[in-house]
Amino acid sequence: MITNQTMSGRRPFSSVWQAATMLDCSERRVYHHIQEGRLPLAFNISRPGGERLCIRLATVSVVALQRHRPPPTDLDQFLAGTLPEGQFSYKAPQVARMLVCDPDHVYRLIGTNVLEDIGGSTRYRVPRESLVRFLTERRVK
Repeated sequence: MITNQTMSGRRPFSSVWQAATMLDCSERRVYHHIQEGRLPLAFNISRPGGERLCIRLATVSVVALQRHRPPPTDLDQFLAGTLPEGQFSYKAPQVARMLVCDPDHVYRLIGTNVLEDIGGSTRYRVPRESLVRFLTERRVK
């Protein structure tokens, strides 16, 4: 049986606030690290047309920076580890937990067709391919 790694207690993404706490710095400094390329696996998960950024960082990158090691930069490798190919789809609450956001945010992303829904109106399920496409398109460069 294939298990969802994100449900085992490991969190593949961190919010800017969590990263700042882990790095013992300000959120502004975290944004600076992103701009300088020290946190290369950063993603803007905000809704289309949203006025605010909603940045999520690969936790593995934050930990690498914390330990003064080079952060991973390979997006495909990160996504393969985070979203195993054997898992066809994810329930909306799983996606929310993974992305460190409210489930309503995921429902709104589905509602604006940014994420696909293959589960119907009462059981939202996001296919792996939709999440991979979303994160690839939303990578902060």
